[in-house]
Amino acid sequence: MKKLVIIFIALLPLLGTGEDKNTIITVSAKAIYVDPAPTFKATVSLSPAFSSYASDGMDLEALKTHFKKALESKGIAWEDIKETPFEFGFETMGYDKEGAVYEYTTTSIEKMRRFLEIKSLGLQRLNAIALLGINQREYQTLYNNALKDARSRATAIAAAMGKNIGKIVKVEDNNYIGKNLEVSIYYDRPVGEHIFSFNVAYETQ
Repeated sequence: MKKLVIIFIALLPLLGTGEDKNTIITVSAKAIYVDPAPTFKATVSLSPAFSSYASDGMDLEALKTHFKKALESKGIAWEDIKETPFEFGFETMGYDKEGAVYEYTTTSIEKMRRFLEIKSLGLQRLNAIALLGINQREYQTLYNNALKDARSRATAIAAAMGKNIGKIVKVEDNNYIGKNLEVSIYYDRPVGEHIFSFNVAYETQ
């Protein structure tokens, strides 16, 4: 019986130390940026490898003819798209048939919408993005707004715990800082929107 009492008393200082230690609250700091005039870019590939027609007699040149007509029907000139925009193109995609990669760039929402609506034999969409031009002053504003958001939510959490928020003890930020930030075009998000976020940890008092 004495051994049990001695062990319990020995643990009391450790329990007290744990209670006195400040709690760290970590929240996600967020701010929203909307570019008023983004640049849109879409990349597609054209190849018999993606065709669903029964005959295997249509080669790449025939597919290009169909694609060109589809472009013109949407009011987009063949000269407005760029074939193999980078050093490598379809040859890196690993298919055993020939093909081509095309890129279309525009600042018009309507033109990009028309391009993405194009249906043609052997055509596959690879990506559709918006390029946002965020300058250094706008990034600073985003950081300031995000920190205000984080502190507000951390304060609410601390209050629910019966504590006060203290200083920032850690920040984890993996945001890309620079011009031409690439964001995917989604069906359920506003055009040119970017959610800027990073993690902030606060001590409590």
